[in-house]
Amino acid sequence: MRLKSMILAGATAFCLAGPASAETYVMTASADYSGPFADVMPDAMAGLKAMVAYWNEEVGAGLDVEVNLNIHDMRYDSAVVAKTWPAILSSENPVMHLGFGSPDLVTLMGRLPNDKVPMLLGTAMVGLVWKPDGWHFSIRPTYSHEFAGLFSDLQAKKGDVLKIAAVSTQTQAGFVDQVNGVKQLAAQYPDRFEVTSVQWADTSPVSLTPQVRSALADGPDLILVGGTTAQVIATAKAMQELGQSVPIVASTHNGLYESSKGIALDQLEGSYSAFSFAAPGKADLPIRDVFEKYKTDGKWGLITAQASAQAILALRVLENAVAAVGKENITGQAMYDALMANEYSEEQLLGALPSLDFDTTAPFPVGAIKATAEVVKDGKIVPADTGWIDVPATRKVVS
Repeated sequence: MRLKSMILAGATAFCLAGPASAETYVMTASADYSGPFADVMPDAMAGLKAMVAYWNEEVGAGLDVEVNLNIHDMRYDSAVVAKTWPAILSSENPVMHLGFGSPDLVTLMGRLPNDKVPMLLGTAMVGLVWKPDGWHFSIRPTYSHEFAGLFSDLQAKKGDVLKIAAVSTQTQAGFVDQVNGVKQLAAQYPDRFEVTSVQWADTSPVSLTPQVRSALADGPDLILVGGTTAQVIATAKAMQELGQSVPIVASTHNGLYESSKGIALDQLEGSYSAFSFAAPGKADLPIRDVFEKYKTDGKWGLITAQASAQAILALRVLENAVAAVGKENITGQAMYDALMANEYSEEQLLGALPSLDFDTTAPFPVGAIKATAEVVKDGKIVPADTGWIDVPATRKVVS
């Protein structure tokens, strides 16, 4: 067996033994066991590991190919990514890197085209990195696209203009980008959407009562809070103090599961989390069954579903690369070419994602973008819809 890499000291390696003739390739992954996402990281990495275990046994064995998953604690810190990546590149020779959020993006996106290693993320993109010809990709569109999908569904059900207020942080470029994307949506479809106000707040506010009072004065149908969990909780508490109840729309990183750790779910009744991979509680979800069969640790939930979706796409890309260049010839370039050359069906992705297609124009799926959502109903987090929601075509925000 020809081993494509050595294990970097301090990294976690995960694989299943394959046949003696198997070609072994490395996929590396960024983790955060000691930073802001440390509490959910065991479940996220459990999703990656379960998908690799499944693929090695049920797919890779038939191709005489196996995958080593090498996990590195990057602490959600750009400095750690910058320090660690050169050693990963030289000693492990990964064919793909599975990133985790902004630190990986800001540190690696400029050098990946030269390093010839594609990076795939499970987190949503922001318009700030909506650039052509990159080697950084996400399984998800931008946060604004995901919000637009949910807003489109809610507007259609309302049958009139959907009024949207927003709470965000002016000093965080990614959070401002979310708001600008929704403003762009309203500008493109003024007969469907209106942004009534934007209330700026700290990322960890003590109280948002003045901002929420101001937002509610315009009679919004919902309040977009795409920034932090603390902002979601403060917004919900402010509405309780004001005797008002307007649904909050959050993302995944600050969504219903995370917010419920700081506030009772009955205070978030009717609120949503919008994203674009299958809701973990969706009925008849093959990837959940695969996780339960192959997991060695962790529990199924939102972050596990996101990581599992990220991993299964990466592994399907490898399958196509093997078909294109042969099992002995897999490189980062071959993986990039396979991602660009093929469409990936919902069935291939075990129901975790809608059918995806990529090209050089954007670092996220192109074409008919889909989204989904969860909602708090009767004090429980449940899928908001049974299927995918079409995302309205939205132009890039030009600043």
